[in-house]
Amino acid sequence: MKKAVLLGDSIRLSYCGRVSELLAGECEVLWPEENCAYTMYTLRRTREWFEGSGGWGSVDLVHYNNGIWDHHRVADDGEPLSTPEQYLYLNRRLYRQLAGYAPKLIWATTIPAGEAYQYTPHWVLGLERDDWNREIREYNALLSGYLSSQGVEINDLYALVAPHPEYITTDGIHLTAEGVEAAAQQVASRIRAALSRTDGNSEVLR
Repeated sequence: MKKAVLLGDSIRLSYCGRVSELLAGECEVLWPEENCAYTMYTLRRTREWFEGSGGWGSVDLVHYNNGIWDHHRVADDGEPLSTPEQYLYLNRRLYRQLAGYAPKLIWATTIPAGEAYQYTPHWVLGLERDDWNREIREYNALLSGYLSSQGVEINDLYALVAPHPEYITTDGIHLTAEGVEAAAQQVASRIRAALSRTDGNSEVLR
């Protein structure tokens, strides 16, 4: 049976179990129990997840995302944890790392903040909501452009969630049960379609 790995933050944690149910009998779905957080943390842990004791080894596909944590403002300077330049640089490295473990990669865009989003200066949600979502779109476009050029499929969860305020919980960030179901259905569909194709990602650029 083919194997697919799901990596990502708390949005991924919310839908991974449902994706596994939807793909039962088609492929084995694996994921780390922990929150993969920001891009640098995922890069730091990837080798351990795949090659460490009890690791997954090579798999058929990786579906992954990093984004919300990279936008956090947790320092007094009010800057995002990863600037656009850093975000692209780190994700170029992460792409090369993941491509060494799976012939097929799917990257999911970061979802928008909902109406209940609470602006918290010099803390996690350190931008006004409209500015937060503008920055999310900027980072999504930046990384989508690069990854598409490398043959990575883009799963646009931002576009899925944006028209549906009912998909976002009262914390303004996470998915409701309805949002989880919608995301899981789209993730499972993209994985199923990708695994049915025989072509892999383009050659990794070192």
